[in-house]
Formats: sequence, structure tokens, C-alpha cells
Amino acid sequence: MAEEGFKFNFGEVKEEEASKGEEGEEAPDYNEPAAELIPRAQPGVAFFTECVAVAEGLELVKGTISSDEAATLLSDQRVATSDLVPGKYEGGFKLWECSLDLCRLLLSRYGAAAERLTTAPELSCELQGKKVLELGCGHGLPGIVAAMCGADVHFQDYNVEVLRRLTAPNVIANMERLPRSRPRPACRYYSGDWRAVGELLTGAGYGGHYDLILSSETIYSLPAQERLLECIKQLLQPPHGVALIAAKRYYFGVGGGMKSFRALVQRDGIFETSVVAQVEEKGSGNVREVVVLKFPDSIHPYFL
Repeated sequence: MAEEGFKFNFGEVKEEEASKGEEGEEAPDYNEPAAELIPRAQPGVAFFTECVAVAEGLELVKGTISSDEAATLLSDQRVATSDLVPGKYEGGFKLWECSLDLCRLLLSRYGAAAERLTTAPELSCELQGKKVLELGCGHGLPGIVAAMCGADVHFQDYNVEVLRRLTAPNVIANMERLPRSRPRPACRYYSGDWRAVGELLTGAGYGGHYDLILSSETIYSLPAQERLLECIKQLLQPPHGVALIAAKRYYFGVGGGMKSFRALVQRDGIFETSVVAQVEEKGSGNVREVVVLKFPDSIHPYFL
């Protein structure tokens, strides 16, 4: 099951209060440079795992990293008591609820039978051969589902240590569960801020654009929304590429959420959006949603 939500999620709050961010705080400096990580074995480093139910008939493996371990890996004790240290840590060591919503949507949207994902000697799925990018991946479970369906998946997280100690081991552990007859798609890993990652991946030698971009629980603040949207605009393949964004309708106390993100996308004018999945959060006064971003019928001059 998913771990607890943000420590600053204050529960049921009136809608007009949900859009208010913290006042009097300086804007964080998101300047982490982009780089590709080549995963290597880490002898002597224990990797503890547990199973998480993704859908009926499907369990995936995920690593477990304690808050104290996360603080040590990132050399910042604030990480031990907070799921978010702006400009330093973006919550990548935790599994968020919307990641599982996105996994389930991928299975249904692209015609993959959950109970066959880890057992079928051959698997036919609309994701096969697609180029997929998961932004702000953390555990990377949506990207792992896409890879199990035959997609070539690239994983991105702000923190390289999240990729090294959690994402890449998760990918390897889950791919080892596939029948030998199934091909292992290519997976690559990139760290850094979204602006820098967009510039890196559109550069020479990186192939640039993606058929499908995934992201979950990354639009909790207005600055995060703006950076994510700019990255998607850089990397989504026109005219048929789509992005699937999973998030709560509101993130209380930090000003972000799906409602404000869709308003931002509408103002920007590049993509059309629609809600493709909703989950009521019992007792919270909130809703989890998955939204699709796609190009309109006529390509915007931005891409010409």
C-alpha cells in the first residue's frame, strides 16, 4: 500500500483555503544540474524490499528506505522529518498514492491484463515499443509497469541518490520477475531539475521526444507546476504524444494541485486537458485525479 501523504496535508480544508500557499517564504532555488546515471552494482549495500498491490492480480516489488537513511544519503537532516525540502529533496524516497492510480490507469488505458503482466511468456500491449519518460519518478512504479508492457522507459528524479538507491534497484528487481521469454526493454536514468533535464534530453545523442510522459504527485506547488509544464513542452512528441499526470485536486498549505495545474495548462494554450480517472479520498475532502495532456488537432506554432 502507499505510504502516508505529505506531512503538511492538513486534512479537510475549505476549497478557498486550499489554493493558498505558505506566505513569507523565499522561492527555493531549483538549480540541480541534469546528468545521466549509469546504474552499477553496490556490493555490501543492503536493499530491503516489500510487495505492494498495484491492481487485482498484480503485485510489484519496491524498496524500503527509512527517513533516517534518506537524510544520510542526501546529507541533510531535514529530510528525516519532512517529505519535502524545496530545492533539496522532492519526496522521492516515498511511495505516493497517485503513483498507484497511474499504474492502474496505464493497465486499463493500454490494454494490459494485470494478472498476466509478470507471468505471460508473451504479452501484447499498446505500450510495446513506445518511448516513455517518468518525471519525478521516485519508486518508478508507473514506469516499471510501462517497461513490463514492452515500452522503453527513461526515469527522472531530482535527486541522483533516489535513482541510485531506489529507482534503479526497483526496476531491476521487478524485471527479474518476468518470464525469460519476455524481452527486457531499455531503461535509462536522469537526475536534475526539470528545466535542465529538458535541455539535456533534447540535446545531441539523447533522442529528444517521448510518446508518453508520466508524472505523479509532482504538482503540489505553483512553481513545480510551471517547471513541469515547461519540461513536458520540451519533451513530448507532437502530434500524437500524450502526458498522464496524477495528483490530488488540492495540496493544502502549499498552493498546488490538479485544479490550479489545469488552469495553468489552459492559460498556456499548448495542450488540451481532460480528467481520465478520479478517486475520492475518504474523510479528507479531497479527490485524486489523473489528467491527460494532448496536442489539439492543429499543432501550436510553438512546435513549428
